[in-house]
Amino acid sequence: MTNQYSKFSHPKFSDEIKNSVQNQLFEDISIYDNSGIYERLEGEFKKKFNVENAIAVNSGTTALFSMFYGAGIARGDEVIVPSYTFFATCAPLHQLGAELKFADCGDNGNVDPKTVEALVTSKTKAVVVTHMWGIPCDMDELMDICKRHNLLLLEDSSHAHGATWDGKMIGSFSDGSAWSFQGKKILTSGEGGFFATKHRRMYERAVLVGHFNKRAKKEVRNEDLKDFAITGTGLNLRMHPLGAAVVMPQMSHFEQMMIEKRETAMLMKKGIELIDGLKVARIPEKADPAWYALPVLFDKTKFTIGLREFVTKLNELGAVEADIPGSTCPLNGYFLFHSPHKISQDYSEKIRVEKRHFENAINFQNSMFKLDVWYGEERHGFIDNYLTIINKVAELYRK
Repeated sequence: MTNQYSKFSHPKFSDEIKNSVQNQLFEDISIYDNSGIYERLEGEFKKKFNVENAIAVNSGTTALFSMFYGAGIARGDEVIVPSYTFFATCAPLHQLGAELKFADCGDNGNVDPKTVEALVTSKTKAVVVTHMWGIPCDMDELMDICKRHNLLLLEDSSHAHGATWDGKMIGSFSDGSAWSFQGKKILTSGEGGFFATKHRRMYERAVLVGHFNKRAKKEVRNEDLKDFAITGTGLNLRMHPLGAAVVMPQMSHFEQMMIEKRETAMLMKKGIELIDGLKVARIPEKADPAWYALPVLFDKTKFTIGLREFVTKLNELGAVEADIPGSTCPLNGYFLFHSPHKISQDYSEKIRVEKRHFENAINFQNSMFKLDVWYGEERHGFIDNYLTIINKVAELYRK
């Protein structure tokens, strides 16, 4: 049973976006440096996200690879990564020969700083975190750990477009951050991503791994890197100009979207937490989430049915966007993170995956479902419809 407030359409392909793409077709669909649509988009991104150096690339995974390569991560380096995240947060590290150490999450799905510090060794090069579902990690503790142990703090901000910690924009004050602009992300180019860093050398290395000739010659200043400018170091990772044209008009509406998504999240949180047995994942005091999605925790002791059946009932009544994440999950379930990565010649040692580093991640996965966080004029219709359905199912199956 569905109605007009069952499935939300994102992004909204307005005439503004259509005109932007059409204009770009006539302007240029092959740009070799950082001029034109790239210059406009990267300039706007830097202003909105308060970052000094930023580069548009062709996917969020590419943005992560650019960050790791830019950071100089190489064979023999240990990198502490989240146990609970989308696999692309960690997978690019295989191509660089790094050894992954998995840090368990806390009660809200974000990495637990205490488990991070327990994994630090003399070989540790960096800590990677993901702001799950748009809720910022505990950046104070993580920054402190990295400062004391002289480690890089690198962020996967793919869920966290516009999120803040203590009033500071996520991605603006760590050593590096990567954003996905894939089709369902808050800002989207269909496929695409951004890497940003406050470190000029890290940025120039990222330029060289994915760009060459005109852009690299303009932007690479470090003397020991300049010889690579014409060729780069092997890859072409540019965002497509038409993708840039898709996301460019969204930038002017981004702040209003954030206001509306945050209003939706708070109204949904208030309504959901009136139901015994359901609550929204914990929001740290200094965090202002971006709300890529709304993670709802399910207490199985309060209901006569389990989580999967509960979500199925929601779907059947029209809350079709209620979902138990699949590919975003504890990473110990993937073959890639158990066995030698045979594709990469640089990496032949077995990855150390210990179950104790995934206990909280598994528990979180087994007790959470997520909802979209709506924006625009229709958002109140979605809020009312979904809260009505959630209340109905909760009442039907309450113990």
